[in-house]
Amino acid sequence: MANCRIVNEAVASSVAEINNIASAYADAGSTFESAFKSAIADMEGDAKDALVQFFDTKVKDFITSMDSGLPAMVKGMADLLEANRANFENVDAQIAASISGG
Repeated sequence: MANCRIVNEAVASSVAEINNIASAYADAGSTFESAFKSAIADMEGDAKDALVQFFDTKVKDFITSMDSGLPAMVKGMADLLEANRANFENVDAQIAASISGG
């Protein structure tokens, strides 16, 4: 049987940092989108239309979305760690209350 231990403060700190990273990914994605659209702004023709459509339908959400893209995946890991930390904290409190009779 594996030992199980969580260091509450360290996990909480890591969750905050991972959330910051998720936001940074989303910000970087938005910056990339702006740079990309600026780079092709003067283009004309079907190739430009295809590039814009490809970006808007295949790339944009993946690099910018806090709901469904890479930033959301990173945030999801933070959410998972936070739920795990909160569960440990709650169980610890329940055990302590049980021991003290309260």
